[in-house]
Amino acid sequence: MNLQHKDPKWLVGILEEAIDRFNSTEDKRLLEDENSDDGKNHGSVGECAINHRLAVHLERILQERGYPSKEIPISVDCEYNRHRGAKKQHEIKDDLRKRVEDLKKHAIEKHPVQEGWYVFSVFPDIIVHERGVDTNNLIAIEVKRASNSPDDELDCIKLHLFTIQHEDYGYSYILGATVIAFDNRKDRRLEIGRLLVDGKGRYRAQFLENSPLNLEFLPAEAGSLSLE
Repeated sequence: MNLQHKDPKWLVGILEEAIDRFNSTEDKRLLEDENSDDGKNHGSVGECAINHRLAVHLERILQERGYPSKEIPISVDCEYNRHRGAKKQHEIKDDLRKRVEDLKKHAIEKHPVQEGWYVFSVFPDIIVHERGVDTNNLIAIEVKRASNSPDDELDCIKLHLFTIQHEDYGYSYILGATVIAFDNRKDRRLEIGRLLVDGKGRYRAQFLENSPLNLEFLPAEAGSLSLE
């Protein structure tokens, strides 16, 4: 059986190709401002439309590579909020609780079974996975507009928890990625922001080098796209 889909470098290549196709097709117009009939400007469309089209490109590229197959029935889904039939949620220990509450702006729930743990619901923007099981949890993606707050710490915490390879956390996605939607007038494109593998930040894009983001919950990030 071909196991290339388990290689994080291969998955990064798939995501990069999907972003290139988005940026070079009519889909790029989703990042442009729209004027209404009365001449008023209401900005570009919502993130859900952007997420959907990026997911379509991911799905087509995977199909070109032979996925899904009978042996590897993977799917590309947006805002998939179920995990093996239950609600998709993250479990965190008490040392992360306060930071997540501050970022989410409301209290999160105590874990009903595990003492000292807390849970909060998650709706990843795009995931590449096998539905109903954890056999092929491949990519979890969070998309953020550049015109919104530059603080992507909550996205990074979520992707850290999605990709950490430990049975306590339950998902073990191979790759986590933030994708930045540049929607200013001079530069409209999608670009990878951060990549996470094994729960660790492995890459930070150049445009985030001066970000005030505090990633103390993660090991120090590497300065290049090295996934070895």
